[in-house]
Amino acid sequence: MLGLGLWYVGFVLFINAMWMLGKIEAKAVIPMNIFVAIVQLGGVYRVIFTGTETSDFFGAALTLLFTFTYLYVAATQIWNLDAKGLGWYCLPVAVIAVAAGLMSLATPLLALLWFMWATLWFMFFLLLALAKNIGKITAWWTLVNGIFCLVAAFGTLTELWPWW
Repeated sequence: MLGLGLWYVGFVLFINAMWMLGKIEAKAVIPMNIFVAIVQLGGVYRVIFTGTETSDFFGAALTLLFTFTYLYVAATQIWNLDAKGLGWYCLPVAVIAVAAGLMSLATPLLALLWFMWATLWFMFFLLLALAKNIGKITAWWTLVNGIFCLVAAFGTLTELWPWW
């Protein structure tokens, strides 16, 4: 499931970066954000109904951090919401992502991804909640995260990049 999730996280980050860089209109990110959230929800529901271990539910909870982020981005575009709420959501998510990265240190590439995502969520907190002037660098870091996720997904799905 990790490879599939990374695949679509990579795509949604890429599309969102293109929007942030002014390459596409804001409304153009809605379908991809909703699609990725739905795919992730499917995986989470599978865990809810079949999971038996605490670690299963912890993984599902971590997935929901992404899911709600993408739903919030889509909702912000659909209903023209104030993005400060999304920004404030990103602060505790960044803290949780750091913890997840520390917990993943035995798997260095996965830990790196968690630390990259943590910095990205923190940058969105600074950009959206605190209105810091870091839009361009956040857009580029979103793009780097997206590309890295796509590479990691490809490696995972083709078994060229072993995680475990």
